[in-house]
Amino acid sequence: MRVWALFFACLYLNIYGQRHTSTWYNIDNGLPQSSAKAIVKDLYGFIWISTENGLVRYDGSSFITFNNFKINNLHFGEFIGDPLLDNIAVLNSFQENKIVIKNRFPTLAKLSDSDKTILLKGNNPIYRVSNNGISSNFYNDIQYFIQLKNSAYYFTERDAVIYKNEKGSDIKIKLPFSNKNLSSTFVCNETLFVNDPKSRKTYSIYKGKFSVSAKHSLFNDPDSRIYWQQITNQTFIINHNNIYIAEYKGGALTLKLLVKYDEIGRHSYYSMFYDKDFDKLYLGTLNNGLNILSLSNFYVAKKEADFANNIYFASLPFSKSTIITEDGTEFGKNGIVHQYPFGSSDNYLMMYDSSGNILIQKRKGVFRFYKDSGYRKKDSSVMKKGFEIFMKSGNMYASSFSDLSNYRLQISRKDVAAQPDFTYHFKNFINTFFQYSENEVLAASSDGLYSIVLGTDIITPVQRNIEVKSIIRTKDNQVWVMTSKNGFYLFKNHKLIKIPNDRNNSLQSAHYILEDQKGYYWISSNNGLFKVPKKQLLQYAVDKKTPVYYYRFTKKDGFLTNEFNGSSEPNAYALENGEFVFPSMDGFVFFNPDSIKTYYPEKKNLYLERIKIGNAETQHFYGSIDLKNNYKTADVFIDIPYFSNLENLYLEAKISGQENSEWEQVSTGRELKYTISNLSPGNYSLRVRMLVSPDGAYEEKTVRFSIEPLFYQTLLFRVSATVIILVIIMIIVQLTTNFLRIKNKALKQLVHNKNSELKETSLTLEVVKSELQKETEYQKKLVETISHDITTPIRFIAMLSQKLYASDDVELQKKYFDSIYKSSEQLYQFTLNLKEYTELYKAENIFEEKEYPINRILEIKRKLFFEIAKEKNTVIINTTGATVYSKVNESILTAIIHNILDNAVKNTLEGEIILNIKENNQHSIIIITDTGSGMSADQIINYVNLFNNPKLETPSFKGKGLGLHMVIHLVKKIKAGIHFRQNDPKGTIVEIILNKN
Repeated sequence: MRVWALFFACLYLNIYGQRHTSTWYNIDNGLPQSSAKAIVKDLYGFIWISTENGLVRYDGSSFITFNNFKINNLHFGEFIGDPLLDNIAVLNSFQENKIVIKNRFPTLAKLSDSDKTILLKGNNPIYRVSNNGISSNFYNDIQYFIQLKNSAYYFTERDAVIYKNEKGSDIKIKLPFSNKNLSSTFVCNETLFVNDPKSRKTYSIYKGKFSVSAKHSLFNDPDSRIYWQQITNQTFIINHNNIYIAEYKGGALTLKLLVKYDEIGRHSYYSMFYDKDFDKLYLGTLNNGLNILSLSNFYVAKKEADFANNIYFASLPFSKSTIITEDGTEFGKNGIVHQYPFGSSDNYLMMYDSSGNILIQKRKGVFRFYKDSGYRKKDSSVMKKGFEIFMKSGNMYASSFSDLSNYRLQISRKDVAAQPDFTYHFKNFINTFFQYSENEVLAASSDGLYSIVLGTDIITPVQRNIEVKSIIRTKDNQVWVMTSKNGFYLFKNHKLIKIPNDRNNSLQSAHYILEDQKGYYWISSNNGLFKVPKKQLLQYAVDKKTPVYYYRFTKKDGFLTNEFNGSSEPNAYALENGEFVFPSMDGFVFFNPDSIKTYYPEKKNLYLERIKIGNAETQHFYGSIDLKNNYKTADVFIDIPYFSNLENLYLEAKISGQENSEWEQVSTGRELKYTISNLSPGNYSLRVRMLVSPDGAYEEKTVRFSIEPLFYQTLLFRVSATVIILVIIMIIVQLTTNFLRIKNKALKQLVHNKNSELKETSLTLEVVKSELQKETEYQKKLVETISHDITTPIRFIAMLSQKLYASDDVELQKKYFDSIYKSSEQLYQFTLNLKEYTELYKAENIFEEKEYPINRILEIKRKLFFEIAKEKNTVIINTTGATVYSKVNESILTAIIHNILDNAVKNTLEGEIILNIKENNQHSIIIITDTGSGMSADQIINYVNLFNNPKLETPSFKGKGLGLHMVIHLVKKIKAGIHFRQNDPKGTIVEIILNKN
């Protein structure tokens, strides 16, 4: 078949463009910069936009900008590659860098020569054409080429095109062509089309075969502008504000009119893309951002005159494709068809009589317009006093009358004006009635719904305290009751079954319901038009459990207002041509239900791969999430390429694991996300599901995540730490007790031996007596010394243990555990040196053989008392600088420092204790300074006198001042000096002077 025959087999698929709504996006509401130089859709359904400040991914609700590449040039141009192979690439200006979009994310890639859009043929550059933009310019002094999958076209000679086939052979094709004709050139399915607007000819080349057509078409119309994008294989024709898209179907190239857009020439449009999946046309500009046209098959018919009233409460189907209103206006989907002389109307009621004449109520009378006169002739009749409204249902007519205290409903089987067959009295106004069967009608008043059995006086309340708006029988013979503020009901077995509202309660005021050919109900309301599978409503009426999934249409889908109109009489119709008509508060909405699409996300298009923890930057994850124990909130983003009304996106999430939650609705704002917060440590699963069909089928994705516990939050740690501490305390107490018992026993044996020796010789009695007295005194000193030195740490550990037992605060428990551990460790080190205490008083050698650092003793004692002082908000500071050495007996010096520091800690509250060492040629001076309660002047004098008393060899250590008495005795033993003085403003300074020689 010849190419031109394929091309011109069919030129249009339809002749009517769709309605549209327009939404602009720029730097103020999503884009990083107000240019949209190229638009493409990837394999996963996301829209990508190339801008002068990075790449943008659009999912229908939010724009995600990618411009943190490690490059300086973010001015990107046209897309190249193949979206179906998940391979989209884009180069920045001057072709410095290449970005590859793959697996939904862009990455910087290595730039190869084959990626560049400029080739060198000798010394002449050849520019690759992958887009023929609306504003593109081509020049005769520049050479161009179009690269196809396995072949290419070169435009390097005047009046000729060179085709290079897959084997690399060149075929030269003669035609009257200059490079300026590239603005009318496009490629469709490997066929090159070149249009010549001057001669009104179209040239086509397919694999080197040349064809020409002189038939006039929109392609070669001088008023046409062509936009072609190679990566999307889309070609658009813009002619007199009409936008067409070229389609290749059944071996023929055709044009489909998308929309008539009067604004197309008023902006610097540069790029175009049509998303047929969601019926949206994307128009990118160079300086005004992105314009998205949502195409619609809803038509709004209204009067276009200034100050026209387009609110109608009464209408009738008139022809196969039109309706007529109470003022005589005949509307079709494209507007007014004809105007009949009905005159103005101030009521909400009109109907056909049995002869097809139209009855219209005007004030207290009824006008009849005759069918056989083309509804031009009329007559009128005045109704009886108190007449309010007339109604028709089935083959019955009804009129309502009222006086000040009584309301009458008159029913006739013949005509409105005929003598009534039945009359019934009510306390409230009757606003509608409905013929349920041959002998039963339903009547609705302002206080409820009633059932009337004709021919009897039986009026049975069906349900009170609801305001019924209309009663409708759908073609499946179901009876529906619509109310003003209570939603709608199914009337079945003489009972009303409440049907659930939509998620946003827009159906609280439901107007009318129609059934289409595919098993769906269409329901108008005060806030949108709804579509729902009727099997869901009917099944819910049976079991009260079946979920109902409404699909809501709004102004975004092509209406002028979301508020539809309702009245007591039918005013929504299914016309003979298959179209539905619903009245709104701004005109009538016409549509064919078969042509209205409902959009649900694809099953595979649910992605959980981005997370934002706290205020940090958004990051990507794969498979699972690990949250630190200090996290506050974690937003898991739900990426779904869904470009319709987000109100129709049913999205739910739940948490499973150590803590569980029920399915909860995910709010659909500018970002779809689920926030994780306030969960205890453990392993969890985040399950997200979305509705993918009106039948209730869900697609679900699961992400596993864990929250790391603090080490002290584990039960094992708490139990183990408690047991260990108790064991350590018991061991220390037991070891100390055993040690004292052994020493006691040894001393008793020693006394026994000495007594034996005394009995053996009287000559040495005094000596033995003296030694025995010394040993006894040594035993007492030893016990008193050990008891004194370990009392404070053990009392501190006992106090912390009691606080630990009484506290439930985890952080406080950690603090107590840490303090007990450190104090126990230091106390344990102290007990290891108990043997040295046994030598304190009987030691003859008061000097060591080798020097040792005094700094070490100060640091050990600082650690021992650190936690005890910390509990009293006191800090112990070791300010010693250079290391100072001494040969004084280390055990004795340790005991001296221990007792002085012990007294400082006991007497210092919320202060500080400073340890320091000074030295000169003769002395090493250990200084312990505190800011505690301090020693009085009398106490200092007493202790100075005690030190200076040479006769005080073995003082009594009982009672108050035990520690300092022992210290003074030990200082004198090592032939050292000790000074006490008051610290200004408070506290005590103790100096221990050690002789170096």
